[in-house]
Amino acid sequence: MKNIVLERIVSLFLYVMVGFALFLLFRGHSRPGGGFIGGIIAAAGFLLYGIVFGSEKVLEKIKVDPRYILGTGLLVAFLAAISPMMLGKPPLTGMWITLAGIPLGTPLLFDIGVFILVVGMIVSIFTNIMDVLKWNS
Repeated sequence: MKNIVLERIVSLFLYVMVGFALFLLFRGHSRPGGGFIGGIIAAAGFLLYGIVFGSEKVLEKIKVDPRYILGTGLLVAFLAAISPMMLGKPPLTGMWITLAGIPLGTPLLFDIGVFILVVGMIVSIFTNIMDVLKWNS
């Protein structure tokens, strides 16, 4: 049975959760938050969306295979971890540059990679489980 009110609320709530997850991602170094918790919150938004609409609609919404998202996050985190080695420093050493007055560093890049990795992993797992269980078919 379709519930139009629930569908509208969950569609809106997905954007709210992803927005809050991005807020936590960029807030996370000196205060609570970061890539891991932000990724979990964003994936929870997709999970709620999937419960209401089904796994096919989640995959349509993200437009990319979750395994590619997972791999991209792993690559970004790996590059952030090893990039200091190119300058003769130990891995995972924080390095910063300033672009337009905004300091950007490898810790933020690592957190972004973790965020992408966590979202890809959780979305991949629950869409596969929903497909096996034939959820919302």
